[in-house]
Amino acid sequence: MSLSLLFYCRAGVENDCAAEIMEYTAAKNIQGFVKAKQNTAHVIFQAHSPEETLSLWNDINLRDFIFARQILLASELLSSLPEKGRTVPIMKAFEENFSTILGEKKYLDDLFVEALDVEVHKEVLTFCKKFTSPMLSELRKNGYVIGDKQQRALRLHLLFLTGQTCYIALCAPKKASQWFMGIPRLKFPADAPSRSTLKLEEAFFAFINENEREERLKDGMTAVDLGACPGGWTYQFVRRNIYVFAIDNGEMDSKLLKSGLVEHLKEDGFKFRPKKPVDWLVCDMVERPSKVTKLIIEWATLKLANEYIFNLKLPMKKKYQEVSSCLNEIRVELDQEGIAYDLKCRQLYHDRDEVTVWLKLKRKNRL
Repeated sequence: MSLSLLFYCRAGVENDCAAEIMEYTAAKNIQGFVKAKQNTAHVIFQAHSPEETLSLWNDINLRDFIFARQILLASELLSSLPEKGRTVPIMKAFEENFSTILGEKKYLDDLFVEALDVEVHKEVLTFCKKFTSPMLSELRKNGYVIGDKQQRALRLHLLFLTGQTCYIALCAPKKASQWFMGIPRLKFPADAPSRSTLKLEEAFFAFINENEREERLKDGMTAVDLGACPGGWTYQFVRRNIYVFAIDNGEMDSKLLKSGLVEHLKEDGFKFRPKKPVDWLVCDMVERPSKVTKLIIEWATLKLANEYIFNLKLPMKKKYQEVSSCLNEIRVELDQEGIAYDLKCRQLYHDRDEVTVWLKLKRKNRL
């Protein structure tokens, strides 16, 4: 049995994902190596010992990574699968690789039969959809119960590279992406002014737990949207009855303005400051990441907002180094000011050459 960690990511950022993984594992004193090939939408980390691989998998959480969409504990690549009867060798390999982890508990949270998110794998994805039903039947025939949420079971993933080759993998649902292929299935609202609205909606899913979402995005709050036009991000607040100061020299969507929840101020987003603190600041301005970072630091040190979601547009190369530099600058400045905070960063599915950062200022407990 030779297991490794399998990370899904956006095609094109494999090297950045690999750099992040190596930094993370080095901090855990786990030695190993990565396999990353450009435009394949995945990275593999192989520790030098099986014990280290399992230890890392038990500790790891998707929320700690910027460029990963999914994290799985995977078998070696299973190849030369037959055209017919694939379920039998896959079942055999699954139990050979993971029986010690599952023990005698034949419970699985779900089955995801997936392909990589690259254009050349579209046909493979069509096969995956057809293969799901027979594989579920094979699992049940072998005594597995699928979908019993009370068991806190692991989820089984089959990642097909072709119809004859696949990785068999497990994930802990609470520490991994809930979405098939790690891609949120969000529906574009017909009345939203731009598709950018999906970026902010996905950010709310990524950074705010479901049981906290209603409380932290509730009726009566206030928000500032820097670089708001035509209103894709503003829309997400308006639909939740949150009042928005939309800052942009461009034109806003007329339906948003008629809502009575939007005050459009034609000002420079880098110069605007609210007269009193707001609950949320969001920013999707196209500008150098260092400049946006300094703006957020100023707002945070002055405590002009409580929570922040902003995008950093990335350079063509060394994306991870640029993001790390910006995040470290935020940490240093807020630490020096004695401000308690939570800070997370992810490259979301609806991002392109950018990452989304979430910052929340924390109230210090009184002595």
